Amino acid sequence: MTQKLGRNRYRRELVAELDALFPPSLFRGLPRHGNEDWDARKVVWMSLIMFWLPGKTLEEPFSAARRIVKFIRPQWNVPVSYSGFVAAQIRWWPLIQSLLVKRLRPDAQVGSSWRVLGWLLLAVDGSRFECPRTTSNEEGLGCAGRDKTAPQIFQTMLQHVGTGLPWDFRLGPGTDSERRHLLEMLADLPENTLLTADAGFISYQLCSLLIEANQGFLLRIGGNKTLIEGLDENETRENIVLFWPNKEQSGPPIKLRKICFRSQSGLPVVLVTNILDPAILSDEDAQELYKSRWGIEVYFRHLKQTMDFKTLKSRTPATALNEQAWRMTSFWTLQRIVVSHQIAAGQNPRHFSAASARREIRDVLQLMQQGKSGKSLAKRCLTSRIDNYKRKGPKTTRAWARKKNDQPPKPPKTRTATKREIQKAKQLGFKASLI
Repeated sequence: MTQKLGRNRYRRELVAELDALFPPSLFRGLPRHGNEDWDARKVVWMSLIMFWLPGKTLEEPFSAARRIVKFIRPQWNVPVSYSGFVAAQIRWWPLIQSLLVKRLRPDAQVGSSWRVLGWLLLAVDGSRFECPRTTSNEEGLGCAGRDKTAPQIFQTMLQHVGTGLPWDFRLGPGTDSERRHLLEMLADLPENTLLTADAGFISYQLCSLLIEANQGFLLRIGGNKTLIEGLDENETRENIVLFWPNKEQSGPPIKLRKICFRSQSGLPVVLVTNILDPAILSDEDAQELYKSRWGIEVYFRHLKQTMDFKTLKSRTPATALNEQAWRMTSFWTLQRIVVSHQIAAGQNPRHFSAASARREIRDVLQLMQQGKSGKSLAKRCLTSRIDNYKRKGPKTTRAWARKKNDQPPKPPKTRTATKREIQKAKQLGFKASLI
């Protein structure tokens, strides 16, 4: 048996990939009980493989993943109880979350993919995932959105735009705030970041915190916000506005630059940035950088549609949040493995194909158990790319009666500063901009 396993190339390649990302040394020093069968490393391996596999229930991929882990690590004792495994996942996640996130993040070693148009660009967005409509989920997670909405989990994610890989994420009930999630993740932003987001994130608090941290931002602003002109009598540059909501006028106004353009459908888009000098960030580059955040929208589509993660299967809030955390980590790991090989081969990691990656990893796991061979895992990663065809016409779909079609944000309101505001601004000064 040992000799057969030694000849299995897929087994060796998979073990090498997982050990490279999560080496055994990563888990040393973690607290554990002497009689605990589910140590941290075993939980990670099981969780990653489990969510690469299909299954109508959670027990099905758990059983399949257990057979695979026993195959590639025959010396491990892998318990058979699914409920015990979930309890171990919940117990370990707070202790190892930050360790896993740091190992999965891209770094400057990705080369030219580290920056977009010269900027270290991070995009942020959020999305909801439905849960079973149990009494426990309804009470613990709440029902956000329209009437008759099922209980939901809200996930907010930071994405490294250059590679398309996540940077960090937060989870909460469906009624949670994506702004609050983002504020929690600000401390881990790399230096000299340019953060881009849609109109749902902009706030006086966020802009203030980013400016104080010497971080740049490029945010869309909608009709629910008001910009002020003429507040700084000494300002002569064009498109310079002040962001100073009435409720925040105990603090200084924030000086920003306004950038306007039209979307492909002809609708007006208004962005604001704390990078005031167009020579450093031109309007044209700002437009392209904001458009590139569309990749994070596609990422949520990968999770929901391609990986079939739209609806969770757990029937309590604790297990639902645990399920979402691990399946997000599982997909992130798969993408990290594929993208690392693509970058090493000089390919563009933003052309990553989730559907192809899912198909290839499932094929590898099946062939590995059968003792069969085929293309190496590295070669399979290089072919996990989207097609290079160019669309010749607009993408159209049939109208769907139950689909919620959100209206795009309208341009922000703009008004002239009052004499009282001008006098108060002189007393308080202006929030120091990045540039």
